[in-house]
Amino acid sequence: MERQLYSMHNNIRFITNQRIEEKEWQDIEQFFHYVDRQWSRFSSSSEVSQLNQLLIGQTLTVSLPLARLLQRAIRYFEQTEHYFSPFLLDQQRANGYDRSFPFRRAVESEMNLPPEISPFLVEGCEVTRVGGGTIDLGGIGKGAAAMMVAQRLRKNQPRGLIEAGGDVIAWSDGEPWKIAITDPGTEAEIAEVRLRQGAVATSSRLYRSWKVGERTNHHLLSGKTGRPIESRFVQVTASAPQLYEAEVMTKLAFQMTEAERQDKLFKWFPNGRLLLMDASGKMVAEEKGGQAIWTG
Repeated sequence: MERQLYSMHNNIRFITNQRIEEKEWQDIEQFFHYVDRQWSRFSSSSEVSQLNQLLIGQTLTVSLPLARLLQRAIRYFEQTEHYFSPFLLDQQRANGYDRSFPFRRAVESEMNLPPEISPFLVEGCEVTRVGGGTIDLGGIGKGAAAMMVAQRLRKNQPRGLIEAGGDVIAWSDGEPWKIAITDPGTEAEIAEVRLRQGAVATSSRLYRSWKVGERTNHHLLSGKTGRPIESRFVQVTASAPQLYEAEVMTKLAFQMTEAERQDKLFKWFPNGRLLLMDASGKMVAEEKGGQAIWTG
């Protein structure tokens, strides 16, 4: 059975082998309405925007799901030595990403360097600003929402899949799911992932891109410089036990050399795997220990 809704600027697909009860579906819809209202950087009344407006020393009480997401995002920020950063909203705007996508051209503005420490301290549902920097949850927010709903559905659904704009979380008590990876330019299938339990995230620097003069900017920013990442890879797919992990892995993989991925990325995420595609269409699979043949 398949159902869909639109949230976080993406179509969200839910596939289960049993019917989702109508009351449960209404609760899922309400949860995604909450996510759109409270996690968006484009809404001035959202909890995320209210946090960004805080002055140093001020505190805001936020909803429990957002508080838990912020705690996890801060943990990844610190764990990954700031390669991953959820605090790049000012830098996104400065690079021209100051409105909802799609758009084709933008103007850059003066940019500050990204924060080196978390601008926020989270204690329960109390969030206090302790430094400069602004929140843009981006992909990890999308992944978190999908994971929260998956945890609910798994209680009554022995087999299910949630797909949200290139991110997939799947579970099965039987046959594994077959998840297609597509070319970012042609959308033709280029690889397949087989998952019984776990998640897949795909990020491309081609989709959300725009022109600034003669230069092309995109939405994947370096957590250290705040500038669009320069990489020979145009797309990275990561598989991991949790969607949070896969999301973070894609951002790190774009920024790191192969040696750095082995020394750092796979130390932090030892159960993860990567499929990296360059501009020529060549694909390389990596896992802990080095390159590997991609078997899904």
